[in-house]
Amino acid sequence: MNTIGENIKGIREHKGLSQKELAGMIEVNPAQYGRVENDKVEPTLKTLLKIADALEVTLDELVKGKADPLKEVQVRDKSLLSKVQLIDQLPPDEKDTVLKVIDMALTKMKMKDFFRQQLAQ
Repeated sequence: MNTIGENIKGIREHKGLSQKELAGMIEVNPAQYGRVENDKVEPTLKTLLKIADALEVTLDELVKGKADPLKEVQVRDKSLLSKVQLIDQLPPDEKDTVLKVIDMALTKMKMKDFFRQQLAQ
């Protein structure tokens, strides 16, 4: 079983973030954050919650870790799976274009949901 520091490091690297970037996101000195990842200090619950929030994972995932984050993805629409596989085969510039379009659509959906919630309050 991995340590909390190893779990945090693995998730951070999977998300493509540097230690310095994550430290900035959670408003902690980068050197102090490095000690957390290297298991030199025990992070407080408050710090763990900030890290989990920044990495968009649960506290449970930070503490227990994940065996393989990709195995936990469940797709109800199986045609999406084949499309993702085809997108992965595109040349890098075309793949980037497709991913940007997907990001724009998802951002639009999130914005609509956010404003709907704000209006409902």
